Amino acid sequence: MKKLIITIGILVVAAGSFFYFSQNKKQDIVGEITIIIINEIGETISTDDYAFSSEDTLFSIVKENYSVGCANTAYQLSDSCDAVIFGSRVILQLESITTDWQNSYISIYENDQYATAGIDSIALNDGDIFRFEYTSIGGEN
Repeated sequence: MKKLIITIGILVVAAGSFFYFSQNKKQDIVGEITIIIINEIGETISTDDYAFSSEDTLFSIVKENYSVGCANTAYQLSDSCDAVIFGSRVILQLESITTDWQNSYISIYENDQYATAGIDSIALNDGDIFRFEYTSIGGEN
């Protein structure tokens, strides 16, 4: 009888913990953003919606969901994305798009406005639309 009571107690604690953590995870969701990726010929190659929490950044969502390469301190392509240059990471590769930072780069638009901050400094707000677009230096796309 004693084992039965202990077993029931453990099950109640486990079920309560599961319920508590699953509810807190749902409450942690702050909003949803849309990410659009446009290649060098102006084609949309991806449009996806992502829920985000207060701990998420635009970079963390991009890194978690896409193939990403960043500039190292010499502006060469690196898979690690550890280098922070002038306060933010520099994206040189996103999915099938690759730039060299000399002749092209990946521009970020937030709600159709050219982003004036780097990917690590852009605040996430519910309903935001972020467009990552291949951009040639000295010309349109």
